[in-house]
Amino acid sequence: MILDARSVSSGTNLDADLCIVGAGAAGLAIARALAGSRWKIVLLESGGLDPDGHTQSLYAGENLGLPYERLSTARSRYFGGSTNCWGGFCRPFEPIDMEARPWVPNSGWPFGPETLAPYYARAHSHLNLPSNIYDNGHWEQTLAPDGIELMPVEGGALENRIAQISDQPRVGVTSVDEIVQATNIACYLNANVTEFETNDTATVVERVRCAALSGARFTVTARQFVLCCGGIENARLLLLSNRVQSAGLGNGHDLVGRYFTDHPRIKAGSVRLTDQARHRRLYDMTLTLSRRRLNAKHLPVSASLSPTVETQRRLGLMNSRSYLVAQYHGEATAGVRALHDLRMLMSDRRKFGHAEGDLRALLREAVPQIALNLPNLAYALFDNVVNPAWVARSFLLETIVEPVPNPDSRVTLAAERDALGLNRADTVWRLTEQDRDNFLRTNELVRTELTRNGLITVTEPDPQEAAERAWAERISWCWHHMGTTRMHDDPKQGVVDARCKVHGMHNLYIGGSSVFPSMGCDHPTINLVALAFRLAEEVSAQLQHDRAVTLEDQQAA
Repeated sequence: MILDARSVSSGTNLDADLCIVGAGAAGLAIARALAGSRWKIVLLESGGLDPDGHTQSLYAGENLGLPYERLSTARSRYFGGSTNCWGGFCRPFEPIDMEARPWVPNSGWPFGPETLAPYYARAHSHLNLPSNIYDNGHWEQTLAPDGIELMPVEGGALENRIAQISDQPRVGVTSVDEIVQATNIACYLNANVTEFETNDTATVVERVRCAALSGARFTVTARQFVLCCGGIENARLLLLSNRVQSAGLGNGHDLVGRYFTDHPRIKAGSVRLTDQARHRRLYDMTLTLSRRRLNAKHLPVSASLSPTVETQRRLGLMNSRSYLVAQYHGEATAGVRALHDLRMLMSDRRKFGHAEGDLRALLREAVPQIALNLPNLAYALFDNVVNPAWVARSFLLETIVEPVPNPDSRVTLAAERDALGLNRADTVWRLTEQDRDNFLRTNELVRTELTRNGLITVTEPDPQEAAERAWAERISWCWHHMGTTRMHDDPKQGVVDARCKVHGMHNLYIGGSSVFPSMGCDHPTINLVALAFRLAEEVSAQLQHDRAVTLEDQQAA
């Protein structure tokens, strides 16, 4: 069932076998895996079923490192979590992503891809993916009748990689009925966890303290707890829970919040496709994201180009994926920029319940620019919306690189407090010289290989200089928050162990991509969901063990 925490009387204590904090991709996967089980579950979600500006504002914080997305619009704080603002792209880890590679500092997982393999089938279903097939040959055959082909690069330094695209990426939408009907689950909306309260040695979580923005305060006691609030909030809540351990839970070695990671995304180098009709639709991200252009049916997959495993080992490269971003008429003109700013403001209001910016002030600035540029804007809209297939496009080559795990990139607590009186989170996103070198060499490799195969023409006068300028001026991100409670069997090198349990604690687990010790270059969602289904089995087994021990103690007494 789904309840509203604002109606819970202050001072109430809720009791459960398992308390899950956060109803995003990971939290909902664990809840759905255990729906109908013998375990009584309380699922706590900060938001409601729809976005709300007041709740979303609890995410506000400062960026103190590289320029980064506003923290209040970098994720979604309501039922379904950040799947509410997710494009739906999925691909499992490559085996090399989980290896401890000598040329990648701090890389490697305590287990390999075979450990996650049994959970991907259920992850595909949970994420509403149309297929679990990533085989290039299969998609070559499937798409051939539409005249769409993968770029013929196999046998060289690059390979094609297929990503699935979810039919319905908003997992909250497709999970709500199951949670409502589950007789063993009580999901409380508008319930903000403010602290994990432990015993005197900080080895056992005894309860979580909860607050609603309405003023209600209550607690939840449970035998096991799972924290699933994303790469920033997971670290923040551990740091805030500092009543017994002054540095925060799991932070005896100053690791909580460190290794904050996102995938750097850089557009560099203008190119033209030799055969635009055959290759554009799979590789052009503007088509994949809009799913409306060219008046063609939606594709269930997209494609990117990556260095092969052999190339990565030979050249000491990180993993990466590269694709194309089409350029449209008038993108840099004042009228198009004004229209874009208006659209983004309205989009933020729809996705987050609020937007940073005054709509009336923006209209006062935008309307004159739109009026002065009407003829050019009309052509720009035609080019963007109708997107005639006969136009020979220029494309930017965009590359997403696997980042080096960096302990100096981190989440910390700010002095400023939110509406609940909690210290806000600050982020310090940092990249290394190795990240820069990896991008520049990867960009050159992709350009060289595609040119050698006659697939593109480079139109940039000095593509290497353009790549260096792009790194210096235009690093972007993917809203993938990872690494802040990293996994390692050694508590001096990780916050959680291979079972996702916080080191030194009996009953606190962490779900989500914050536990990733190294990240690969692809979309993290399907991997964190597979990990969540594995975690559901672990928690259930632990609950069963605890119950058996309790029964033995009772019989002995």
